[in-house]
Amino acid sequence: MHVKRLTPAIGAEIIGIDLSRPLDRAVLDQIYDALMQHQVVFFRDQHITPENHMALAGSFGDPEPPHPVYPHVDGFESVMKLENHPDNPPDTDGWHTDLTFRQEPPFASILWASKVPECGGDTLWMNLYAAYDALPAGIKRDLEGMTAVHDMGDFRNNFAVGEDDGTRLT
Repeated sequence: MHVKRLTPAIGAEIIGIDLSRPLDRAVLDQIYDALMQHQVVFFRDQHITPENHMALAGSFGDPEPPHPVYPHVDGFESVMKLENHPDNPPDTDGWHTDLTFRQEPPFASILWASKVPECGGDTLWMNLYAAYDALPAGIKRDLEGMTAVHDMGDFRNNFAVGEDDGTRLT
């Protein structure tokens, strides 16, 4: 296994791993360590099944219950299925946050793209740790002791139960 850093702020490619085969605990620990160091890891040219997807997810802990809005892969309720085509365009007008508005958000998300366009269709990633670290000391002092409410935007109506700030969820 080789980990190739992709940018100074976020992301690495993991080379030499075949996710369609069982992985031993030492390799899974290395993948976890790379994820912690780089926040996003990529495995190129993988041909996996929903079983492989769930095996990787299960190596990090208990998979999440089915997504409350999006459909799932038949027989695999914890594997969300996103299909985009002219009759079902992507809903990508805002930052996608993978349920981080929950009181206890998921540890990570595992995405597998089975069909990717030649140009465009890119998923962008952001490292908020690096963004905070890059702030001037004065702004960091101004932020000390402050709290924030995660605004779910369009998803608010699907999850909030009579709470203006969206803190009480279904």
